Amino acid sequence: MAENKKGFVLYADQKIIFEDLTNEEAGLLIKHIFSYVNDENPILEDRLLNMAFKPIKLQLKRDLVKYKEVKEKRSLAGQRSSELKKQQVLTKSTSVENVEQALTKSTSVEDVEQVSTKSTVIDNVNVNVNVIDNVNVNVINIIDQYFKDFENGSHIVEMARTQKTTVEVLKAYIPHFKLKANTEYLSYAKFVDHFRNTWLLNKNKGNIDANFKPAKTFD
Repeated sequence: MAENKKGFVLYADQKIIFEDLTNEEAGLLIKHIFSYVNDENPILEDRLLNMAFKPIKLQLKRDLVKYKEVKEKRSLAGQRSSELKKQQVLTKSTSVENVEQALTKSTSVEDVEQVSTKSTVIDNVNVNVNVIDNVNVNVINIIDQYFKDFENGSHIVEMARTQKTTVEVLKAYIPHFKLKANTEYLSYAKFVDHFRNTWLLNKNKGNIDANFKPAKTFD
């Protein structure tokens, strides 16, 4: 038996093998099977029992091959999963370090905003940057990027589905929401929540219907 393998299988159709044996012979055979799977290298001197054991032995060998194949596949899958997690952690760490280094070198709010837009960090980067004369520039505003991501991404599609409306209706409401949007959000998810809540509030008040179009003052 393979190392750390704790069990083996006898099959229901193998019952016919034992039916042709006496109780004593069946007992000797089952003892021999247990000795075999525990690698005790037993020897069957009885010709009849040896013949009865051969088909069981072949099945045990086939099961052992399958066991080793499954074990190897699981081991490889575990290694790939571990390597992927390490890569994700390394990528995230590198991205944050790049942003912090770039922010430290920035000398204006415009520079800071450019760094944030190009970074792979999804949520706002809450970093206090020491610039000339120790002036603190706090929290990068990427609201414009949020609007672009929402209008062209999957969240607006999912929201239309759950609210039983159309993407076009939600897009038509975006210019109106720009007048109500906050200047900063803790994350993109908070931005999406605010849009949905504001849209629902106006909808419940009867300000929005299937043919909703924003007034020109919202453009």
